[in-house]
Amino acid sequence: MSRTVTYGNEEEGPFYIQHIHRSGSFERTQHMHDLFEIYYLYEGERMYFIRDRSYLILPGDLVLINRRDVHATSDSDKLGHARVVINFSDSFLGSALKDAPFLLDAITHRTPVLRLDLPTRRMVEDIFGKMVHEAKENQLGQDFALAHYLVELLLLTARYIRVHPVTSPEHVSPMHRKISNIVRHINTHYAEPVRLEELAERFEISPAYLSRMFKEITGFSMVEYVSLVRVQEAQKLLTHSNIKVIVIAEQVGFGSLVQFGRVFRQMTKTTPLRYRQSRNSR
Repeated sequence: MSRTVTYGNEEEGPFYIQHIHRSGSFERTQHMHDLFEIYYLYEGERMYFIRDRSYLILPGDLVLINRRDVHATSDSDKLGHARVVINFSDSFLGSALKDAPFLLDAITHRTPVLRLDLPTRRMVEDIFGKMVHEAKENQLGQDFALAHYLVELLLLTARYIRVHPVTSPEHVSPMHRKISNIVRHINTHYAEPVRLEELAERFEISPAYLSRMFKEITGFSMVEYVSLVRVQEAQKLLTHSNIKVIVIAEQVGFGSLVQFGRVFRQMTKTTPLRYRQSRNSR
């Protein structure tokens, strides 16, 4: 059973907000998109995999995720939770981002989880409350008001990280730490052949157990994650270089142009060439 308020399109932007209360289990969701994401937990607990490690998210935690950062959420041992999530593009902020580029400082910070003190929690919840109320009913200046509240929230987070020391929460368990180390290894060596048996030997864990725990902790199978990292790197090269598509496929570790095109389309819903053209037209 759940209670939900939703506004906008989660995948396309330029702005999306959803406030939801779930009383039971909620299966894992996985994302990699061109939108920024802000997630706040009111009640319950959630596991959150972001970039290269997993976090146990507790009430009052604010999660800030940069564009194209891999992330996935799943149940913790405690079922049921209440949260609000926002996805937005920089275009939604309009001129505010040009006037105040520091608004994204907390999102681009090395630590994606802010464990807020009580006064800051109250301010954050007040802003979210105004946004959720605004999202409920279509009325004059709705997008303008939502953008205003988003700027208020981003300014609060930028100021918060300047005043408060921000440290990464401890790993949930030694196994979570080991999987994080394996993910970082893949992130560095994605262009090379990545074999389960070799990783298992390097990190002193059985292949079957590694496969199972990697999926459980990250939300991705080993093959899915390696392909995702390779596609991410290909997107960067397609956007910022004139290197031929076939050369990019080789540089990021795909065995053939056909395989590259198939996997790229599965993950981005477009072809490498169309992706490059869309970026060049902006």
